Amino acid sequence: MGMMDYVVTYPAGIVVDERVKKFISSFYEVSDDPSRNGEWVNYFTPDASLVMGDKKARGIRDIRTLRESMWEKIKSRRHKLDKVFPAAFALPEHESERQFEYMIYGSVDLELKGGEKMAGQWAGRAVLRDDEGRLKYAFYQVYIHTYVGTATP
Repeated sequence: MGMMDYVVTYPAGIVVDERVKKFISSFYEVSDDPSRNGEWVNYFTPDASLVMGDKKARGIRDIRTLRESMWEKIKSRRHKLDKVFPAAFALPEHESERQFEYMIYGSVDLELKGGEKMAGQWAGRAVLRDDEGRLKYAFYQVYIHTYVGTATP
């Protein structure tokens, strides 16, 4: 799989920074590979907050632990990206860094280590910040609903 396998639709008539587009595609490609935990963690700022359903992590060490736990029962995972809704907001007075925010939704197919297949729908909210010339998550929250079986209803 490559980044071209993680194509997403953006709104027509809205300019989206190419760095954001590349970030999103590459993040989900890395996310679906359990051997790339270290690389996945590097998509987050050192003080980032991550919320995956009812699990929460803050900071790189906690984020790494959460990432590793995501693969304890899962043999394979494949995200399908549908649409991204980018936004730009005025920065609060105390902040000077430009940040990018977006909402995204898609589906995911999972195979558990026991062979059971599952599918689900998910949505996420993200805040990206420039960290020494590279975009990284300062905040990322995922809402997921999974279904047992091989097809999403």
